[in-house]
Amino acid sequence: MIKKFLTAMAIGSLICACDSGTTAPPPATPKSNSSTAVPVDYTAGRTMNKILGRGINLGNSWDSDGSDDSGWGNPIRDTDFAVIKAAGFNSVRIPVRWQNGSDYSNHTVDPNRLAGVLEDIRLAIANGLAVVVNFHHYTELNCAGGGGNGCTYNPTEFEAEKTHFLMMWAQVAQAMGEFQDNQVVLEILNEPIIPSASLVNQLMTEAYAIIRMYAPGKTIMFETYHAAKFEDLESLKLPQDGNIIFSGHYYLPYVYTHQGPHGNNCIGDAVDGNTAEKDMRSYVGLAYKLYPDVNGIDQVPMNMGEFGVAGGEPFSCNGTPPSKEGKAEWAKKTAKAAVDNGMSFHYWGFGRTGGFDAYNTTSETWYYGFPQALIF
Repeated sequence: MIKKFLTAMAIGSLICACDSGTTAPPPATPKSNSSTAVPVDYTAGRTMNKILGRGINLGNSWDSDGSDDSGWGNPIRDTDFAVIKAAGFNSVRIPVRWQNGSDYSNHTVDPNRLAGVLEDIRLAIANGLAVVVNFHHYTELNCAGGGGNGCTYNPTEFEAEKTHFLMMWAQVAQAMGEFQDNQVVLEILNEPIIPSASLVNQLMTEAYAIIRMYAPGKTIMFETYHAAKFEDLESLKLPQDGNIIFSGHYYLPYVYTHQGPHGNNCIGDAVDGNTAEKDMRSYVGLAYKLYPDVNGIDQVPMNMGEFGVAGGEPFSCNGTPPSKEGKAEWAKKTAKAAVDNGMSFHYWGFGRTGGFDAYNTTSETWYYGFPQALIF
């Protein structure tokens, strides 16, 4: 099977020169590219972004730490897609931990994992939903790049893990050829936490080249370092390709959205602090400055790939958790801000996602305020 894909040597010749293996620190953060902005015809990307429209994440499933999508007790069920479509959503995002079960000796993904993900994509499409599929929770790659607790940048390990990442992407991208170009979006890497914008930029650029080789007509989605912050777009060097989307994640303010076990004290609705409308306008303005469309009106298409509040139903903590009303209202304000600013979105998440849940998979009912908070 590996003969169908690029060898490690071929990958090295296709992309920019790799690190020499020294122990030098990661490259410095790139300077702004605003002075060299080149308008691009983003018609293809904008068209796909409209197809994505309003979506929801099927998280804590294929991205869980297990041999299949049930590692965290939240397997994707065949019936989930019909429920999501009936609620009015246009697309789903399926996060995948592709390195689990992969073969490092020949850089191939677990065939059972690939088959399972493909089957879920088929089900989504059969139910009229477009799909975003990504590489999610790639902790080994992030850690080798110096991101995460106890992690130090190791150029040798990083280059080895990056080669594995790129060659797996070759296999995944080729497998996605089963689907029409307007049915699937390929998202390079979820929430890079490598603390070097240059390393993340290099990683995105090299992966883009591989994906584009094996999926010439698919829309490719990019994220920035600092775990996909919109405001870090200035650090990213996007290719002059009109069939791309830039995605950011939005959980501001974290003291409200991540209460309890997610890192902050339980303070209820005391600090909602939702400034999404102002923030989204700012992000679109930055994108227009850096990556304008040739039409003079738009910019690189934008997606809000994750947003949500862990609180209220079905989550509790010491103190006062966010109310179910507050949780739904925050989600609605944020979703509306995205829509009003021309973005597609994917709420985190559908079911059993650590308190972010919009749907109760036990009672088969939506939690209070959902899906109306997202479908309006």
